[in-house]
This record gives sequence, structure tokens and C-alpha cells, in this order.
Amino acid sequence: MRLTFKKGGIHPAENKTASTRIEMQPLPMTVCVPLSQHIGAPAEPTARRGDKVERGQLIGRAAGTVSANVHAPISGTVASVDNAVLADGRPGRVVIIKADEESHAADTAAREEYWKKVADSSFGDTSNDPHTPEELRDMILGAGISGMGGATFPTHVKLKTGAVKPDIMIINGCECEPYLMCDDALMRNYALRVVQGSQLLARAAGAEKTIIAIEDNKPEAIDAMRKAAAAFDGMEVVAVKTKYPQGGEKQLIAAVTGRYVASGALPISTGVVVDNVATAFAVWQAVATSTPLIERVITVTGDIPAPERKNYLTATGTPLSELPFTLPENAKAILGGPMMGRCAVNLDAPVTKGTSGLLLKSTGAKRTVYPCIRCGACVDVCPMGLEPYLLATYGRLHRWDDARQADVADCLECGSCSYACPSNRPILDFIRIAKKRSR
Repeated sequence: MRLTFKKGGIHPAENKTASTRIEMQPLPMTVCVPLSQHIGAPAEPTARRGDKVERGQLIGRAAGTVSANVHAPISGTVASVDNAVLADGRPGRVVIIKADEESHAADTAAREEYWKKVADSSFGDTSNDPHTPEELRDMILGAGISGMGGATFPTHVKLKTGAVKPDIMIINGCECEPYLMCDDALMRNYALRVVQGSQLLARAAGAEKTIIAIEDNKPEAIDAMRKAAAAFDGMEVVAVKTKYPQGGEKQLIAAVTGRYVASGALPISTGVVVDNVATAFAVWQAVATSTPLIERVITVTGDIPAPERKNYLTATGTPLSELPFTLPENAKAILGGPMMGRCAVNLDAPVTKGTSGLLLKSTGAKRTVYPCIRCGACVDVCPMGLEPYLLATYGRLHRWDDARQADVADCLECGSCSYACPSNRPILDFIRIAKKRSR
């Protein structure tokens, strides 16, 4: 039986056209590293202008309960610690590092040698890792790991579950967003590392069972992951139905376990913790090789020539403009997928820990917005069982209290409502406003 959630959902065109090979994007000579690449408080800078830093060195320390460390993705000299405009147009505090030719060549050689070792299955075995759950969480905090599926919640915080002890760890390999293939490529190329990281995550959370869930439109990834997981006790790889937004935490928990997260509650209330496959891979790196989160796989795709649609291993802080692509005419650049991604207004801004993809689309003619025809399509597709047309109306009319009472906080911002609307109404845009203001 194919597992899926019951309420709503849509089936947009997949457009999974990027190569499943992972190509190494060259290290840049200059990086701009945001101190906020995660939900919560920005990291406090530990590096100052003029400091010499090494690749992987701490340059920003987690500040407060919900925060994450930040590390240097290249060796070089700190040129400044300043404010800069990030990809979405918001200002943020950043550390700018400039390399010289010698340090850049040394970093490049060391990086290539490291990734050759990662591909060797005999390297970095963590099957009998001796660390306690608390020590693992400290190592994850030290490595600056935050959720890499889009939400960017600091991983060490999610694993510190408090009074509710999870019995199941779900590793999310659904990648239900159209166009994106970075997780698919990671599972195909580094299945054993993802499985080893999944085991470490489960131990850190105190969960006895691990379920790796992958949408059934990725048969090669499913096969690779099942072969890698066969030697691990308490671990299962399941194929879930291809339906958007299958990768939502609440939807995935319902699909895989039959448990439901109550309105306003967190997933841990069901005894389940959910993490992304790229997060699991980063955890393996942190524990097995003491490597912090300073690079990730991202998908570059869209209305660009087929040979340019690739998955790149890219250092954080790399300017988006340095990625190899041909910018289409009248282009819109989207960070992430077309459903939940945000427009990039500054392509000189950097890649961050949460950058899963860069989607380049020719905008074409602007769609005409028509009045609501009361068809209920948005209600039918909402995976949370909400009334999107009503929440959008509250947002448009600035009725924040009404939106709160109508459970706007439960909205996933998945965009299914806007996708299904025959009148092309910007339903999600108004819901986002209502959700933010109602807080």
C-alpha cells in the first residue's frame, strides 16, 4: 500500500530534470557568510575585521536557546563584519572573508581529498559510535547544523525533546517540491552516509525506530537507501505516495505512522521527530569527520539549457551569481521550489544552509486575477483542512484576530490553495500576511 496523508494535496508537474550527478562548485575567492542562516536568534560574531580564519573555523557563536553556530567556508582574512542585503531583500549581519591564492589552492586540494574519502565506504564508519545522546546533540550544536529541508530550525534544539520521549525518528526524503533534486541526488550518491547520519539522529533523540520515507517517484534513491539500511537494526525505508505536500512534517507523520498532530501542537507531541536526509548527512559529517555545516548540495534548474540543470556541492557564502547558469529573458529567480520558495531579489547574495535550490523561470505574461467564484477548490486541496479563502480575506482586510481564531497558525504555507484557484487569486500571499500579523 502506498502511504499518504488523507486531507487535500495536489499533483503539480514534477519537472525533475536536473542531473542526479553531484558536481563540485569551485570555492569562491570571497564569501559573504550570514550570521542568521537558521530560525531563531542570529549568531554572535566571534571573528573581527583583519582576523585570519581557517576553513571550518567558528566565526559566529549560537546566541540564546534557539540559534546555531556559523563557520568559515573558506580560509582567508575577515574583510568586514557588516550588514548586507540578503537574497530575499532583507538586511542581515554578515562576515565577509577574502582568500588569497595560496589559501584558496590549499582549501581546494583538501576539499577534493575529503570528498574522495567520503565516497569510500570504509571511511568514517559510525555504526558503533560511542557518544551518548547528549554528546551527540552537543556535536550537532558545535557543527552549526540546522534543518536543511527548508525550515532551518536548529537541529540540536529539535533533538532535545524534553518530557516527551520520541519512539520514532522519521527521515524525510520525500522532496515533494517540483524541480528540486538535491535530496534525490544525495540519496543516490551517498546513501550509506545518509543512513549512518539517520542512525545518529535517532540515537541523539532517543528514538528506537527509524523510518526513512521517500516518494515513490524516486525508485533509484529508494533502492540505494534500502541496500544501505539493510545492515542497520531498527531502520526501515518506506515508499510513500507522490503527492504534494507529502514532505510536510504533519502530513508525513500521518502518512507513515497514522498519528495526527493536533492544532497548535508540535510533532514531538505524537512521539515522532522528523529530520531531512540532508540534515542526516550533515550529522554524519559532524560526528564522523568533525566537519561543520559549511557546504551543501543545491539544485540549479528551470528555464535554462538542459546541460546547466545540475546539482552542485556548494560552499555557504558563495554568491548565487557565481553558480553556472544562463539567466533567461524576463527571468524570475526563486530560492527553493516553485511552491514554497521565495523570490531572490539579489543574485549577488550568498548561498546559505537553507538554500535547497535556485530555480530560474521566464515569467511570461502576468496572469489576470479574477473575483472569487466560491468554488471551494482551495478548501478541497488544503492539507490542513483549513478554509484558505476565508483566511486570505482576513489577511486582505487586516482582521488579524479573526485570522488567529480561524487557526491561521496551522497553515503550512504550502501554496496548494493558490495553485488550485481557477481565478488566479494570490491566496497564500494574504494568508502569509495574516499569519505573520496574528502572532
